[in-house]
Amino acid sequence: MERIDQPLTSLTIGRRESVQIDECLLRLRDDSGASHVMLLDRAGQIICAQGVDPRASEMMHLGALLAGAYATSHEMARLLKETGFRVLVQEGVREKIFTEAVEDRWLLAVVFDQQAHLGLIKVLARRTTQGLEHILHAVIADNIARRAVVGNHVRKASIDTIDLLFNDDSTAQAQPNTTEKK
Repeated sequence: MERIDQPLTSLTIGRRESVQIDECLLRLRDDSGASHVMLLDRAGQIICAQGVDPRASEMMHLGALLAGAYATSHEMARLLKETGFRVLVQEGVREKIFTEAVEDRWLLAVVFDQQAHLGLIKVLARRTTQGLEHILHAVIADNIARRAVVGNHVRKASIDTIDLLFNDDSTAQAQPNTTEKK
């Protein structure tokens, strides 16, 4: 049986962490002058976005393509016996896309035009990535704690259900009645 790719498994992001992510991305967009900033999971799903409607089909497609490009570069790094390529840069005539891995679980994507300087984007994205790493660690810890609590409740409910299903009623009838009249 194959193991599930842990970085692609689902994480539940709480309200507090969601607000922190949103603030990080907004700060990056404002400081860099980028037109769009997105946080993606490795499957390409948009976790949070600034400067773009995350429901727009173009951005959903872009997220999936960026995740595919990251997976491709990750495999190229493996073939070259590198530990991994953390950054991808695509340059077009009008726009550029800078993508950086966040702990190999999330991807930070910054879309910017020719007016923004790539060096500035790199510095600001690295600062944002470090902040997002702290948030990711909190999300992972919360998910582990939540799974433990849910697992204990499920385990107890299962045991109680099995006890009810297989309860031996004959043992209750075989015991003598101690409240007999004399």
